[in-house]
Amino acid sequence: MYVDADRKSFVVNSIGYVESKYDHFDDVPHSHGNRSWVEDASTVVLYPEHARGIEGLDGYSHIIVLYWIHKSDEWKMPKHHHRPPNVKVFATRMPVRPNPIGLSVVEILDFSSDKGRLLVKGLDALNGTPILDIKPYIPNFDSYPEASLPEWVGRHLKEHHHEHHQSDS
Repeated sequence: MYVDADRKSFVVNSIGYVESKYDHFDDVPHSHGNRSWVEDASTVVLYPEHARGIEGLDGYSHIIVLYWIHKSDEWKMPKHHHRPPNVKVFATRMPVRPNPIGLSVVEILDFSSDKGRLLVKGLDALNGTPILDIKPYIPNFDSYPEASLPEWVGRHLKEHHHEHHQSDS
């Protein structure tokens, strides 16, 4: 088997950005049971050359948004974080990563391909976050109800009221 040992670099150009009421991680309410980060609406604004790329989203309830976590260096690990010490970056969804790429499944509330704007619910991205890509969410391909989680993750989700509801992303 051939393995390319050279490290690769890539140039990725954003296709737009996020308009959100949260400018910094500290702006996002994180109190026990607070779901505003995923319940709030935000807007994905596409650059004019990509605006028409959302034509055909009629009928989809959700999309997958890939974005660059441009302020990941501002994020600080909470003192009383639930992550066990042996759990490292690739076993978490934390924003500080070798390549700070974020992914959110969001509900489409409204969109206009003429204006290149999508009003969405559930996008956990800050104001000005660069958008890398948008893909339609297709339950047959993107949902695995039989998927399992480590016990510590399940406990954290339950303790912090992150149970999945039908309207959640």
